[in-house]
Amino acid sequence: MARPPGPIDVQTHFLPGAMVEALAARAERPHIVDGEHGRMVEYGDGAAYPLLGEMVEIERKLEHMDRAGLAISVLSLNIPGLDGLGRADALAVARDVNDEFAALAKQHPDRLAALAALPMQDPEAAAAELERALGQGLRGAIMYSNAGGRSLDEPEFRSVFDAAAELDAPMLLHPTYPLSAPSLRAHALVPVLGFLFDTTTATMRLILDGLFQRHPDFKLILGHVGSVIPYIVGRIDYESSRIPGGLGSLDGLPGEHIRKLYVDTVSAWPPALSLVIDLLGADRVLYATDHPFWDPARTADAMAAVELSEEDRAAIERGNAERLLGLGG
Repeated sequence: MARPPGPIDVQTHFLPGAMVEALAARAERPHIVDGEHGRMVEYGDGAAYPLLGEMVEIERKLEHMDRAGLAISVLSLNIPGLDGLGRADALAVARDVNDEFAALAKQHPDRLAALAALPMQDPEAAAAELERALGQGLRGAIMYSNAGGRSLDEPEFRSVFDAAAELDAPMLLHPTYPLSAPSLRAHALVPVLGFLFDTTTATMRLILDGLFQRHPDFKLILGHVGSVIPYIVGRIDYESSRIPGGLGSLDGLPGEHIRKLYVDTVSAWPPALSLVIDLLGADRVLYATDHPFWDPARTADAMAAVELSEEDRAAIERGNAERLLGLGG
């Protein structure tokens, strides 16, 4: 099928069969359970989502894309990814998931691409799997805001970031069950606030640990219009520079490194999009919907309300993803 004109969606989620089978076979979280309204993926205490058809049936995903006017979907693994699996299981499932993603992209080359899932339980294996998955045609990888409760800036994980930098592989940093979850169980605050807090914390720890000093051109895509970071850059620079140890390993202000981030457009609020475009520039913003967790119309409506030049809108909707993920014109 020829690719229709329209945006490229860089954050849209899918559960390949290997992942569904692995979760269904587990008695402990993360696992698939039968809920009042059907099958649920339970990934944390009080945290679950319905196993929707669009997550597991690629034809339904493609039908959604047609309805939403999307040219290409860059598939990535739903949370919690491979977290919670044992090391051996995580590596085996990662290979199967990535092979399924590669096969889907080959079956629908004009409509689908994908990001690799990484077994972060074993960083050296994760680095090797990233290289293997890229060789299979995947366009980068998804990482989560913590690795099974561990911070991404722990020294053990540097090998994964080093490999991504050497391979010039874009990495989408996506929230998962947050470290602050015990204080957020009321009122659905885990997804409302916890996801953003966890992604913000993970990103700042990576920056202050010197990710961009070691790898100035690292392609880190931060989900959900940069989470909380764009709104507090001034505070980050001021507080970090006045408090001993606040700059971490940096020689300059964190804001200089923050401006190296890429972000997506998952937002229902046009002012948030306008702010992040002003902060980073239109060349570092990529269109995304967070389907099937969000209604793609929310992104489309928010983008339509933002004043942009024709050139900048085309870059955000298509050009930046084509350049960053090597999707072609």
